[in-house]
Parts: sequence; C-alpha cells; structure tokens
Amino acid sequence: MLGEADLALARDPKAPAIWEVPPFYAGADANRAVKHALLDDANQAYAAALVYTVNGDERYAEAAAKMIRAWSKVQEVRTTGDSGLAFSYHFPALIFAADLIDGYRGFTAADRAAFETFLRDKALPANTMDRENNWGNWGMVLVMSAAAYLEDETLFHTAVNRWKHFIEHQVDENGTLPEETGRNDGTGGHGIWYTHFALQPQTIAAEIALVNGVDLYDYVSPSGRTLRQAYEVVAGWVADPATFPVWQGDPSELVNVRTIEYAFQGRQISESTISYFELLNAHWPTAAAASVLGADRPVSTLHSAPYLTFTHGPRVQPSEPGADARNHAGHRGPRGGGRG
Repeated sequence: MLGEADLALARDPKAPAIWEVPPFYAGADANRAVKHALLDDANQAYAAALVYTVNGDERYAEAAAKMIRAWSKVQEVRTTGDSGLAFSYHFPALIFAADLIDGYRGFTAADRAAFETFLRDKALPANTMDRENNWGNWGMVLVMSAAAYLEDETLFHTAVNRWKHFIEHQVDENGTLPEETGRNDGTGGHGIWYTHFALQPQTIAAEIALVNGVDLYDYVSPSGRTLRQAYEVVAGWVADPATFPVWQGDPSELVNVRTIEYAFQGRQISESTISYFELLNAHWPTAAAASVLGADRPVSTLHSAPYLTFTHGPRVQPSEPGADARNHAGHRGPRGGGRG
C-alpha cells in the first residue's frame, strides 16, 4: 500500500473530460485502457489518504486532494457500455480518500463543495443500483458511500433498503446466488468469481452502513436469507473448488476463484477475489475462510476498498515491525465517526 501511496505523490491525475467505458466482453483491453484511469487515480488517492491518516505527512494528503480535484472537474459521466458499472465500483475509493483527508487544510472548503456538487450532479446519476445482478450491488456501494459522505439520510436509507432487497432476492434457500453461479454460458466456469463479484460489494456496503449506525450484518430477510449464509457457502467453495456443484469440469479450470491476473500496459496486475473475507471472517470466523486468508494475505483488490488486510485484517502486535501503522484500523469508510 505504501508503494501505491508513493506513486500518488508523482502521479498526474488522468481524469477525462467525458467518462465512457466500452463493454468488457467486447474487448478487455479497450475496457481496461479507459477504466484504469479511475482505478489507478482512486486507489492511489485512497492509499495516500491512509498514509496521511497514519503519519500526518501532508504530502500524501495533497496527493489525494489533487486526484479529487481533478475528478470533480469531469464534465460528463456516461452510462453506456460498462461506464456506469466501472464508475460504480472504482469511484468509491476516491470518496473514502476525501473522507480521510477532510481535516487537511489544503483540501479547502471550495474543494469540498466542488466534490460534493460532482457527487450529486454527475456521479450519483451514473450508479447501477437499479440492476438485479452484481451491477446493482456495485451501484449500491457508490450510492451508500456518496450518501454517507454527503450526510444525506434519505439517500443513505434508500441504499440500506436496496441492500436488504438484494439479500432477499439474490440469495436462495441454499445460500447460493443463482444469477451469478451459472455464469459462462450456464456451465458455471465463472460462477464462483461472479458470486464474489456480488458479495464483495454487498459486504463493503454492510461495512459502510455499520460505521454509519446501521448493522446489516445480522439482517435476516423475510424469507430467512442472510449474508452469513451466502458467505459460508462461497468460503467452502473457495477452500475446496471441487465442491462447487454447478461446474461439472475440472475444478482447476474454474476462473478467478482466489485471484485475477492480467497484463496491462507493461504492468502485471494481480488482485484477490476474496479480500472481502477480511470483513466477513471477523464477524463469522470459519475454518474455510481462515485457511485461504492465512495463505493469501495480504489480500488486495482493485474495486472500491483495495487494502482490506491493512484496514481490517488482524492487528499485529506492537513489538512487530509496522505495528504503529495499524493504529488507524478503525477507519472503515465514509464518516468514520458513525451517524446517530
């Protein structure tokens, strides 16, 4: 994470005048070429803001602030292709960064006002929360994080109600997500990955809600569905992919069960698909999740909350190197003081 924060010190923001992302499945390279501008700006800004929170070095706060200022000037956020989806899952990290540097004197009242205006007028209208699959979960993260930052109670509770809707309508009686498990032409080759891709935003949103005074972790839907039920099922699949019932092929051919790796502009990109287990295993420890987390830590992702081992993983003892950098670990999202 510190390496990403250091990159932010010298990085020039890549905010475009118009945000528009072509569909991933029409061409991954073209899709990534556009969305990496926001991905890298937002995640590096968040890393810099976390470092500032730990050590008070205003160089890092300013590195985050310059990214926020740049994206506040984007003229249009379109929703064609993957534009709304990519914005929904990458922009929240920039909101978290803005929250963390709120006390930095160089992030002025005018900067905050411009960012808030952008959130209301450009960012929020692009959200994908109305969708019923993982797109909807990611859109909800954007809405909930923006609502928390803006202290908009009505919008916040709209997102909370949508969260509850997803638990009721996405999770079945077996704890699986049928909309996601059959991905890859119904064969399930992408099924575990896409289950992650719905449960990850559902979990991030639950954590934002918790910080802001609403505990969704123990929510039980009218039909008895819970986040815990879905988590324990997918954790078992990750620990032993052969138990995933939809896929009838070789378990080793299942896609992105624990990591995603790809090459991009001379860089080798790697992310964990199970980083959200850091949040869930803290609430409901399971042997399956503990085993894969123990093997894979530190886990990081590219979407919304990149550094969950750092912010929410097990705390190191004070005698261990880097222990002082973990004192910030109570930060879990916008408006960390909680609401009401």
